Amino acid sequence: MNNLLEQLHDIDGLDAVSSWPLAIGWWVLIGIGAILAGALLVYACRWVAFRRSWKHDTLQKLAALERDLSDETARKVAITLSEYLRRISLRRFSRKECAGLTGEAWLKWLAGHDPKKFDWEKKGALLSDMPYAPLQVSPSAHQMKELIQAVRNWVR
Repeated sequence: MNNLLEQLHDIDGLDAVSSWPLAIGWWVLIGIGAILAGALLVYACRWVAFRRSWKHDTLQKLAALERDLSDETARKVAITLSEYLRRISLRRFSRKECAGLTGEAWLKWLAGHDPKKFDWEKKGALLSDMPYAPLQVSPSAHQMKELIQAVRNWVR
């Protein structure tokens, strides 16, 4: 009997199940997740950078101008839009290149540097004339909407 007990051995447990190495499917999911997380991070950083930029601020101001635009406020909007356009050009180009331009020279410069080729010499003349025009003279709301869209194209 003693002899039989000596022949008994303890039961060895099963090997522990390891989580490594992962199967190929898990590696693919981890890779896709990392790519999506990286893309989301890049998108979020670009979104935050745009929200802090002068472009976002200017687009917000242009939207407010367009929202408040009516035939009664068109003169004030034209004067403000002229100031914004000057600031935008100083932001995008050197001060030496555009700061001293006025009148026809300013409109020709705008036409030459506009990415969408808006007709600044014809349609934008009221921006340079409006601050000095009599109080009775006022552009139409339609003209101002067209100019606001042209300035919006400058920002983008």
